[in-house]
Amino acid sequence: MFGNINSIIDLEKRVENLRETDPTAYAILKQIYRFDSGVGSQVIPDSFKTKILDYFGRRDASGKIIETPEEVVARIENQEIIRITNKWTGESTLFNSLRVDRPGIKGTDVEREKNHISKLITKSEKGCDFCHPEKYTPEDVFGRIHGKHSITAANLAKYDVWSSLVIFNNHNPLKFTLEEFSDYINTSFAWFEAVNNHSPQFRFPFFIWNCLPRAGASQVHGHCQILMSKEPYAKVETLNKTYQNYKRETGNDYFQDLYRTHSSLGLSKKHGDICFFASITPIKEKEVIIISSKNPSKDLDAKETIFKALRCFIDILGVFSFNLSISCPSMDNKEELPYVIRIVDRGSLLKSTADMGGMELYGSSVVADDPYILINIINSVF
Repeated sequence: MFGNINSIIDLEKRVENLRETDPTAYAILKQIYRFDSGVGSQVIPDSFKTKILDYFGRRDASGKIIETPEEVVARIENQEIIRITNKWTGESTLFNSLRVDRPGIKGTDVEREKNHISKLITKSEKGCDFCHPEKYTPEDVFGRIHGKHSITAANLAKYDVWSSLVIFNNHNPLKFTLEEFSDYINTSFAWFEAVNNHSPQFRFPFFIWNCLPRAGASQVHGHCQILMSKEPYAKVETLNKTYQNYKRETGNDYFQDLYRTHSSLGLSKKHGDICFFASITPIKEKEVIIISSKNPSKDLDAKETIFKALRCFIDILGVFSFNLSISCPSMDNKEELPYVIRIVDRGSLLKSTADMGGMELYGSSVVADDPYILINIINSVF
């Protein structure tokens, strides 16, 4: 239907095609998102052109540059920029044709990073408190939740009043099977219930997995953060209000329309009843969003979807440091909100530069990876 339109930079062409082929989907798309594009121009001095060719010239598998200097300079001097804004949540992302066209991480780089991480994991085992959690971590006032492959511990330096950890039996955070991952989820949700039984005013669960130091983990040993609050955390509250406002003003379900929008753009898939898509307003590289109407601890399709996406990140995309969050409805879920799972790449551990800067903190997200490439790779594991 869309010919060769297979890049986020060509999104406006897809949107215009959608106007003709599916007016209803087009109307929903325009109801949620705003698009803006332009060309950023500059002049490259002759003295800089040789370096530009080396920096940005497209290369074949052997590393040989396959463009002329004139072609490379033309791309650098006129860069297509597209900005996509979610009118309901305020999320906004900038994509640059130059950045999304950069070659992916090379095989040699992946091997170097794997070796680096292997050494990091091995070195961190010596004296690791999390390898002996019942000896060297505090426990919650109601005790610990014991899973088959994990155990809970109170967070020594708490994020919030109820702030604990699920510590994996396996020290290596990147080695986990579906059975082990399912246990991490089950143990987390058992802790949510235990907290709510102990302190019923704490009703809003939140799950975070910061994998490796680049993603914010203070310990290499596999673990995730689990929290319960009286009110939703700010970004979860934004999602909740978006859902309520959207339903009040349009009569439709925001999350269903969000999935339908990405589906109409060729950026989504389903696994059983579970919807997932490569976001067109990602907070950072390779963000995948999974929507589940069911509690992930009680639904195999939800667990399998998250697990397969994570294993794809690690085993195929070479993403070893990531953030995974599960935004949950309240314990009684009278609002009938879904569970929203987000996974995002936090960059190579070999890089000395931060993956987020002032633009991400105070402006708009600037993203290099193309969601169309991402969804095609993830689709391959389903």
